[in-house]
Amino acid sequence: MPGKIRVLIADDSRLMRAVLRKLLESDPDIEVIGEASNGKEAVELTLKHRPDVVIMDVVMPRMDGITAIRRIMEASPTPIIVFSSITPEGSRTAIEALEAGALDVLPKPGGLPVVKDLGEVGRELLKKVKVLGRVGRLRLMVMSVRRRTAASVGVAVRKPVISASQVPRIAVAVASSTGGPPALVEVFSRVEPRELTTFFIVQHMPPYFTKSLAARLDSVSKLRIKEAEQGEEALPGHGYVAPGDYHMLVRMRRGKVVIELNKGPKVHSVRPAADVTMKSVAEVFGANTVGVVLTGMGEDGTEGAAEIKRRGGMVIAQDEATSAVWGMPGAVVKRGLADYVLPIHEIGPMINKLVFKILRRVRT
Repeated sequence: MPGKIRVLIADDSRLMRAVLRKLLESDPDIEVIGEASNGKEAVELTLKHRPDVVIMDVVMPRMDGITAIRRIMEASPTPIIVFSSITPEGSRTAIEALEAGALDVLPKPGGLPVVKDLGEVGRELLKKVKVLGRVGRLRLMVMSVRRRTAASVGVAVRKPVISASQVPRIAVAVASSTGGPPALVEVFSRVEPRELTTFFIVQHMPPYFTKSLAARLDSVSKLRIKEAEQGEEALPGHGYVAPGDYHMLVRMRRGKVVIELNKGPKVHSVRPAADVTMKSVAEVFGANTVGVVLTGMGEDGTEGAAEIKRRGGMVIAQDEATSAVWGMPGAVVKRGLADYVLPIHEIGPMINKLVFKILRRVRT
């Protein structure tokens, strides 16, 4: 049996460190091996003790969390969970931290410094620590090298003009979770806009964070990407990110493709859920649908992929080697639903090929 998962806590709030320690040590499979009050200490203690997981605040004295994450990932790649405030500024910083190498982000509850119990966030944190504590360092090292290589290239983005007067007839539905933001950046920096084609993106994230994620994706993509709004018309050449805490569906209304948001029951314990979006996309677009399932915990996206396949569409799954966590794409592959299992850098080009193939059929 594997030993306990060894965790380092990095937060400038002594009370928050105490709350986190109490939570983590309530689980017999987890051991807290140290605490850091700033980013510099976090780097030093990580290199000294080599924890299995680091829980990292991003706003800290002496060295901020983003710089600390970069240094850790360069020197000793380690699974890092960002624990950040739910504010517009905090969410933008968290997206930067994920691109720097962190694997996941959780919202820090309000009410500090009086918070004593993390509630549902605490339960989610324990689950993530247990999954990420088993992620291999070799995989993280390979991912870290690819991330630095991609970042050094840079992307010059020019948004081509796509006629918004046409109703979309082709859809690409993308699902991602743990490790998803940098994977999405990789994919959408390579996707080419096509007429009649719309993208729908579901990343498991809390409110505010999805808006910042959409802005980041828009900055690297030739598509126009935004956080989805209730009742808006989906347009060709655009991508829509499901807002945190809302399921996103698409409907055909009076000859237009319209986005619907709701706070229905969580699916796979998450909202937004990719299954909800992918099933509705398949219902509207049928065989003209491409489903894409990227890195993430759990099995969200599997039933959506099954519905896409049932209606004649195609499914791409990220391969295990480039996934931070091969839960969601792995479930799709194990069910035999993936037409293509590809490393992350090949997924954008494959989307382009499949969309072009569908477009030729639609035009005829």
